[in-house]
Amino acid sequence: MNKRILIISADNLGIGIDQVPYQHFEYLKYPVLVGEKEYRESETYSASWLLERFVKEKITAKSSSLSRAEMTDLIEKNVNNYDLIIQVVMGSNMSAATFNIAEEVKEKFKDLIPVINIDSRQVVGGTGAVLLRLIDIIKTTDDDETIKKQAGELVTNTFSYYVTPDLNYLNRGGRIGKAKALLGSVLRVLPVIGLMGDDPEGLIIPVGQGRTFKQVNSLIINSIREKMNEKKAEVITVAIISGDESKRDAIDDLKREFEGSIPCKNLIYGKLHLVEAIYMGPGGYSLSVCMK
Repeated sequence: MNKRILIISADNLGIGIDQVPYQHFEYLKYPVLVGEKEYRESETYSASWLLERFVKEKITAKSSSLSRAEMTDLIEKNVNNYDLIIQVVMGSNMSAATFNIAEEVKEKFKDLIPVINIDSRQVVGGTGAVLLRLIDIIKTTDDDETIKKQAGELVTNTFSYYVTPDLNYLNRGGRIGKAKALLGSVLRVLPVIGLMGDDPEGLIIPVGQGRTFKQVNSLIINSIREKMNEKKAEVITVAIISGDESKRDAIDDLKREFEGSIPCKNLIYGKLHLVEAIYMGPGGYSLSVCMK
């Protein structure tokens, strides 16, 4: 390989930046809005800080798209140092504005450097799984078209499962109605939702529900087995588990069940970034897997 390749992503990966095993990696930070005030991740403003505010203050928060100016500046700073830039972007199904910005920036630099934008169709660990497998790809090829083709295969073979136990949080964010949140809380329902990379619509789908964390963890494992059978996959190439540390026991139980029943080459216990606290909510956790 002769090309110098820079990978750019953002702090929506389900893993720590120090868990990205690639030297030529840069990342941007998603803005998080609480009321009228904007925050970026820092030692002070972390996922645990925001999750605690969700619980104690019953606040709502939302994320904004990545900054066009910051993305432009980052590429401009590196345009003479690399032969190819690859951006791994949170799914356009979740943030169409961010992906559109990436496409506009790509067009701006088309005469200076080739830029490949990969729409991960994922958030949190799903995006991280696509990124980690992309790094494996560019260790074997630097051909633009081969990278695009293989990256597309990664995306359609990446699947994420999210446990979202705080139904009142989902209600405040407008994702479910008040009556459903109240009924679910009374019945102690723990919903599991998913993002399936092979869904061209990229919709968030209901996977199922349980009344205990053990039940929903088993549901996730069984769902992964079914996907592996469907895809004729014998092994998971990379898996990322991350979530609210207040539910460490449930997360550890999922990790043990996964390790005991699913063949996996690379299982990573990740960490949440500030923006990911919005997607996970209090007590939330996820498991993302790539089968390619």
